[in-house]
Amino acid sequence: MHFFTNNKLKKKEIINKKKIVNTIFRNGKKIENNLLKVAYLETSTSKYNSTSTSKYNSTSTFKVKIAFFVSKKKIIKSYQRNRIKRLMRRSYQLNKKIIPFKRKKIYYIIFMYLKKKLHNFYELKNCFENIIQKLFFK
Repeated sequence: MHFFTNNKLKKKEIINKKKIVNTIFRNGKKIENNLLKVAYLETSTSKYNSTSTSKYNSTSTFKVKIAFFVSKKKIIKSYQRNRIKRLMRRSYQLNKKIIPFKRKKIYYIIFMYLKKKLHNFYELKNCFENIIQKLFFK
């Protein structure tokens, strides 16, 4: 499956610090769709990145950092939550190529699943397309 390596989700693209997540929820803007809720923060510098390690300096950072959340209260079964997160990651990977990268802007985006039942991949993909259109092509 070598044709998927082009838009693979890298480890550096994922938000992995609780401090950044709390800042996004506190100071960020929110967009809601029928399946997804998105909290995002647009910054002009990489002040939330760790500058002490050389592999995360500002020249090698990605312009979009993301996280995917599925509520344990809404989707009780863990295998369903994991499936939704896999579908969300795949939808993002397919729509990643249409995101315009602005110079010296970094976007921190959190995608949250809203519904209580599992939806199919095509509905989720369409929701991602709509969200990306709202986010980047206002």
